[in-house]
Amino acid sequence: MTLRRSVLLLVAGLTAAALLIVTATAVLGMRHYLLSRTDEQLAAAAALARSRTELLAGDPELRGAAIRQVVSVTDYVVEIRTRTGTIRVVSGAPLPARPLLDQASPATGRPQSIAGYRAVVTHDGDYTVLVALSLQPLHDTVRLLLGVAGVTSLVVLVLLVLCARILIARRLRPLDAIAAAATDLADGRLDRRVPGVADSRTEVGRLTAAINGMLSRIQAALADRERSEARMREFVADASHELRTPVTSIQGYLQLIRTGVVDPRARPDVVRRLEEESRRMGSLVNSLLSLARLDASPPLRRVPVDIAWLVRDAVADASVVEPGRPLRAETPGECVVTGDEDSLRQVLANLLANVRAHTPPGTAAAVRIVPEASAGFVRVEVADDGPGMDAEAARHAFDRFWRADPARSAGGGAGLGLAIVAEVVRSHGGAAGIDGATVWFTVPRGS
Repeated sequence: MTLRRSVLLLVAGLTAAALLIVTATAVLGMRHYLLSRTDEQLAAAAALARSRTELLAGDPELRGAAIRQVVSVTDYVVEIRTRTGTIRVVSGAPLPARPLLDQASPATGRPQSIAGYRAVVTHDGDYTVLVALSLQPLHDTVRLLLGVAGVTSLVVLVLLVLCARILIARRLRPLDAIAAAATDLADGRLDRRVPGVADSRTEVGRLTAAINGMLSRIQAALADRERSEARMREFVADASHELRTPVTSIQGYLQLIRTGVVDPRARPDVVRRLEEESRRMGSLVNSLLSLARLDASPPLRRVPVDIAWLVRDAVADASVVEPGRPLRAETPGECVVTGDEDSLRQVLANLLANVRAHTPPGTAAAVRIVPEASAGFVRVEVADDGPGMDAEAARHAFDRFWRADPARSAGGGAGLGLAIVAEVVRSHGGAAGIDGATVWFTVPRGS
């Protein structure tokens, strides 16, 4: 059963029950009121009849006057049981088929119902007097009230059901739109939304807003998954391409050695080349493992780290690797940030290695900590006197396996150094970028 039909049936049922209760209450109340009025009239007529017993039971010529003194209408039935036990019906229209005194309870002076009459029986000396009124007028009035109330209730019920049907259809119309949107989403239409302006004051409005928000998040999540899958496929293809070159070289040199083509005097040079290719492949594999760990989002250690000390240490290590290059560290005595020491050390090492790889020998470079960093972050810059990157190259510099010169693939790096820098900085909650010949990144300040 649909929600619309269920709600309509519930409204109709509750309304019918309410109208039935109201009708029953009105009818019972009216019956009780009319019965009370009848009892009051009978009590007054019985009191007069008891005081006129001798006249009512006496000479028939005087009986009419006595009756008129007791009752003023002919609807009353007056019966008297004399000393001899004879019952005389002295008034009444219509008269009962059988004397009511034969069917009445003993004289108590309290109203009682007898064969469609309401009667009061009193005892006065040797006489028993019964005064009664037919209940037919009362029943007719109650039936009339019941008929009028029933017809009115039925009309009200029909009108209310029609109004409820229109109102429910109007109020639940957004649910049809939500169902249609869900169906379209299941069919692959991720851009589908529930139309209309969501009114947060109504349940349907809040549901509409929640459904639209959910659809947006689902679309964004699916788009992110597709981008991630595309990125992973590209990453695997690039990694396979990068690993294929050293593996092919190693296989070729080993085959030359095995077949004896290489002159014994040239074997040291071949072995040296094998070692270089092995180191290159090992470096590439280590870079891939680092990126894989960063993609898995492992929890980093969040401890206070003196990045000024790390900068000076990284500059000292780079000076040992290439003594002929002027390198300087421009740092304060101490600058504490929150992060992982090993990861930040790797970032600085990659940036300085990038300077060695992409600038001519002897080009000066500096690593500085900028004191005017944004609130809550510390900015570290690695600047050199080389040509730098243009805006187009800077946009792709942090992409994996990207090189400014695609032809430099055999002797140069794998294009993963800046990608690792970007991932490490992102995991710290910072950002990285390139401005000409300056590569910079930010990390949170120490608390």
